[in-house]
Amino acid sequence: MRWLSVITAALVISLTAAQPVPALTARDSSLSDPLLRDFAYCAGRFSAELEFSWMFAEEDSDRIARERLAMISLLEAVSPVDEGAQVLHLRLVAKFAHSELLTRMRFNSRPEEAAIARQRAEVEIAQCRALILS
Repeated sequence: MRWLSVITAALVISLTAAQPVPALTARDSSLSDPLLRDFAYCAGRFSAELEFSWMFAEEDSDRIARERLAMISLLEAVSPVDEGAQVLHLRLVAKFAHSELLTRMRFNSRPEEAAIARQRAEVEIAQCRALILS
């Protein structure tokens, strides 16, 4: 009988773990501060940029690491303690989305789609850098 409860527990865990995490949008987010959301998104984008630069041994890894740390510092300065999970969720959503852009930019067999992905990624990171500099 013990094996039956183990199998049932494993099945329940696997089914709940398999559910996709819905994207958190500004509309349904309880994070009311737009600056907090922007900092969270940018921290995620810088994380994707940093991982990508490590993967391809790009020379600007140190600069991206410093920018990422600066953005995380800004994020921590404005983050309420009770919204940590939501802030982390926003960071991860942005990281995966930006990573997808970088992957499309690097590995797309259609040059026009790669160029669009490159332009979008550059615009998003430029907006994040502007937040650090302002």
